[in-house]
Amino acid sequence: MENSNNLILLLDGSSLIYRAFYAMPRFISSQGKPTGAVLGFGNMLLRLIEDYHPFSLITSFDHPQKTFRHQITEDYKAQRKPMPEELIPQVQLVKDLIDSFGLKWIEVPGFEGDDIIGSLRHQIPIQFTTAMVSSDLDLLQLVNEKTILLQPVKGVTQLKTIDKNTLLDQYGLTPQQIIDFIALTGDPSDNIPGLPGIGEKTALNLLKRYHDWQGILHHYDELPLRLQKAIQEFSKQVEQSLQLVTIIDTIPLDINFQSWNFQQVQWKSLFTLLDELGLIKFKERLVKKRNEIHQKTLPLFENNQ
Repeated sequence: MENSNNLILLLDGSSLIYRAFYAMPRFISSQGKPTGAVLGFGNMLLRLIEDYHPFSLITSFDHPQKTFRHQITEDYKAQRKPMPEELIPQVQLVKDLIDSFGLKWIEVPGFEGDDIIGSLRHQIPIQFTTAMVSSDLDLLQLVNEKTILLQPVKGVTQLKTIDKNTLLDQYGLTPQQIIDFIALTGDPSDNIPGLPGIGEKTALNLLKRYHDWQGILHHYDELPLRLQKAIQEFSKQVEQSLQLVTIIDTIPLDINFQSWNFQQVQWKSLFTLLDELGLIKFKERLVKKRNEIHQKTLPLFENNQ
């Protein structure tokens, strides 16, 4: 039952929980606990395991404390609404679910889940390929020959694969240019202002011609007057945006990328959790999975007796 696949999955837990919360109906347990996000995340987790058979799977979470980006500017994510009340208790329940699967989750004070993914990817042994799972397109800056992004496009189970070639063919950008693109166009969800008056089309044209922000500055005299004026007035704002957008890959994480399989699931605690939450159909899927595994391994046990 050892998993020989050389794929490691890195899940952006915070992004996926939000997606699950808004994609699923408003489920409530008999004890009055909201459960929709837990079920949505569980469905995605099981689907990823069944479809990709990863060697290992690790989930990152944003830490509730402010990050180093708030030290750069207090305005970072300042306009973002607080987490919905019904979602707050489900975050810990999702972590409990991950624990019961025998899988790892990580959060680090002062950093976001993206930074953990960047740092994990940086430490993954060379023989492995990496698939990041997230709705957050900031992670495209981490794509390379051995790293892809799996982006949920419908609900919590249908995924779009974006690799280095897809990024270039469909978006006209290299992974490194994603940082410059967001810094130029801005990102309202994170309260990153960008360069006023610059839309996606103009940003793409500038990056295609001059490669990056430094290249644009180097060819400042070739730019239309309106762009020259915008850069004169807002260049420091763009420089700050570049800092905010860049994912950190240097968090010291003591992680061993160990093989995972269904034999590591803590079935008793998993079923107890699902019973408490009233997730009966999801439990039935897992009972069936456990029985299938038991049938496959039974002859081995019998031969060893």
